[in-house]
Amino acid sequence: MHVKSFIVLTLTACAMLSGCGDKKGPVERPPIEVTTLTATPTDTIRWVDTYGQTEGAKEVEVRAQVSGVLRKLNFKEGESVKAGQTLFEIEKEPYEAQLRQAHAQTLQAQAELVKARRDAKRASELIKVNAVSRQEYDDAQSALSIAQSALALAQAQEQNAKIDLSHAMVPAPVDGIAGKSEVNVGSLITEGSTLLTSITQPDTLRVAFAVSDKSIMGAQLKKDNLVRVFLPDSKEFLPAKLDYISRQVDADRGTLRLRAVLPPNDKFLPGQYVEVRLMIGEYKDVFLVPQGVVRQKSDGTYSVYVIEEGVAREKGVLLGNWEGTDWIVTKGLKPGDKVITNQILRLRDGIRVTEKTAQAPVAEAAGETKTE
Repeated sequence: MHVKSFIVLTLTACAMLSGCGDKKGPVERPPIEVTTLTATPTDTIRWVDTYGQTEGAKEVEVRAQVSGVLRKLNFKEGESVKAGQTLFEIEKEPYEAQLRQAHAQTLQAQAELVKARRDAKRASELIKVNAVSRQEYDDAQSALSIAQSALALAQAQEQNAKIDLSHAMVPAPVDGIAGKSEVNVGSLITEGSTLLTSITQPDTLRVAFAVSDKSIMGAQLKKDNLVRVFLPDSKEFLPAKLDYISRQVDADRGTLRLRAVLPPNDKFLPGQYVEVRLMIGEYKDVFLVPQGVVRQKSDGTYSVYVIEEGVAREKGVLLGNWEGTDWIVTKGLKPGDKVITNQILRLRDGIRVTEKTAQAPVAEAAGETKTE
């Protein structure tokens, strides 16, 4: 029994010694294969980003020319309307009554004029034979003149009554997009003062915006500076033309007011908030790198990875604005730097990397030759 135990222990020890002899040293990871972009200096536009609001370059306020209670709305807010189209209807009954009264006064004035003419004609004949006095003749002629004036006044009042009645139907003064109705049915409308709605002609939209005085420090703003107005949630934009640059900074907000005219389009509506980019200068000898390779660090600064002597090195960079799908790097890179463009999440400062090379065609890589 003692001999068997000794043999078992001896075999176990040998096995353990054999296992220890098979152990290898720490396994070295192969370098990460990466693609790169060679940093090449270039010149590009310097932009500042802000937000603005569209407005009608030709916007017309619609106000009533008569007073009364609003009876009906004949349009849908935000939809196109044509010049002359009835938008609002104010109660017509008072103006219909005024028109009937004015018409009756016109008829009365016409009747009085007929009588005055008859009396004047009779007086003219009688005075020839001294059948009436000179005063009676003069009175007849004066009565004729008064009757003529009274008829003209009555006709003018009737015409005004017709106009007032027509103004109870409030039309669109121009073609365009009707805005929000500022009144509800049943509201009392006051002549000349109550704003009913506004009509904007969308073919002539402008964008009003403001930029921080700090962001344009040193910039020379001129009306030929480029402006881009972006569609909502899109990188698509329309070019605009500056038509107003304030000469004074708003002291309360620290901003400068500007305005640009959009080309004719159907992509924006009046009152819409939009993203605006304004050209404020030009960058010289900067670098363009894809947005995806730039890392934002916990302290708010930015960095990229470059290859140096077979390892990845993290370089802090300063950014300008973005241009298309690229960031503009103003500081931190030098010409010829190999900026790593993939494997960004796997990279650490000092980790070994190798630059990916173009693969040979499959036939050549397999040693195949083409035979005829």
